[in-house]
Amino acid sequence: MRSRLTPFVVSPALLLVALAGTGCQSGFGTTDPTPPTPQSISGRYIAVLSDADLAATGFADGMLSKPKADASDALTIIALPIAAEPTAGTPAWDTGYAQAPVSNSVMGPPTAITVSRDGSFAVVAETREQPAPTAKRLSELPVGFAVTPVDLSDPMNPKVLPKVEVGKNPQSVDLSPDSKVLAVATGQPGGQIVLAPVTGMSIGAPMAWPLMGMENDAVSANGIAWSPSGRFLAVTVADKNLVAFYEFTSDAKTGEFELAPFGRPVTVGKFPFHGKFTSDGNHFITTDLQWGADVKDYLIGAPEGTLSVIRLADQNSKDLTLEQRVELIHQVVCTTTVGISPECLAISPDGKFVITANLRRSMLPAGDPGLIGGSLSLLSFDSSTGLLTKISETPIDAMPEGLTFDASGNNIVVSKFRSLNPSIVDGELDFYKLVRGSEPKLVKGDFSVGVGVGPHGVVIVR
Repeated sequence: MRSRLTPFVVSPALLLVALAGTGCQSGFGTTDPTPPTPQSISGRYIAVLSDADLAATGFADGMLSKPKADASDALTIIALPIAAEPTAGTPAWDTGYAQAPVSNSVMGPPTAITVSRDGSFAVVAETREQPAPTAKRLSELPVGFAVTPVDLSDPMNPKVLPKVEVGKNPQSVDLSPDSKVLAVATGQPGGQIVLAPVTGMSIGAPMAWPLMGMENDAVSANGIAWSPSGRFLAVTVADKNLVAFYEFTSDAKTGEFELAPFGRPVTVGKFPFHGKFTSDGNHFITTDLQWGADVKDYLIGAPEGTLSVIRLADQNSKDLTLEQRVELIHQVVCTTTVGISPECLAISPDGKFVITANLRRSMLPAGDPGLIGGSLSLLSFDSSTGLLTKISETPIDAMPEGLTFDASGNNIVVSKFRSLNPSIVDGELDFYKLVRGSEPKLVKGDFSVGVGVGPHGVVIVR
């Protein structure tokens, strides 16, 4: 059944929950094969970005067509737990939700949003600005230069704060583990790495660094991620097939930041769009999309993607000189094939599983013989060896963009930028349970949450 609710603040699209089958089920557990229920999705709230300016087919035909002419970019907040299926005498929707107008773009990794650990503050990268009314093609989307902070101290009343300029084409953002430093990956020549102090809800003056250790300073940094300790930053450079690691320090007296190369840049698989540190900080895993100028339409003809696992060099190296730390060697210990165009990556909180959201050919227009939906690849991870083992690939009748585990680590949220079901115009969130045990697998929930046009980056605040 499908329940239609109050219109969004920004878009006339409707927030809704769709449930199928027999309704909610009990018996939630990490080895229980029954589907997840709305109430089993744990955490404080879900935050999801929606890009209303671009239809998924734009990646195939280059045309800038809006799925809904009157829709706008937004940040949507959904309180947890999600309400149960409505019954006679109960409200159609009693889950709290809110939406704020925040310019964002799917034209980058699904890491365009970061939220502070306490959930009170978010930052969104404006990779591309809003198009002019006369814009017809994807190439006419103006390049962005800013990030947008959002006050989420009251998540059901988000307050959009003034933008902060950080440089050309910001693609990824990440707040340090203590939420005191914002890191941004940009395409600004000679200033691809940007750090800014954060005090409360205020972003201080940004400071920029080049991609130290690389010859060409004209390439973009695509992904950026803090290590769990907050001591290191990893930066992916897709056009160079490289990952660079940097050591961060802050002067206690002056408050000034310093950034120095930590080891040599590492060559990984083709087009590493972004990556994540494992929970122990010993490994960094990249998503290698295999895109490029030698691929049909840059991405349409891409083969199966890969994941590269980098084991970091000895981190107990503070007794080494700067010159010695720069020369440390990080090792690629595993490369594993996953689905086509694995644009997003999620690592379970216990570090034992990795999931990728694979676009496959889901951007092709309806009627194209090559059109197929996306998929989710499930892999196990051995933190002692760094080895990944592929378990399964689950098809999705949609274009999956963002992934996040919930607070329990047992459920996964998947944002669907486009559904291949012609009756579904708005984007939705789907939910899967990670069933563990001797035969791990993903089990889809019998419900979804509509969040308006074009959802991509998604996080759960735990």
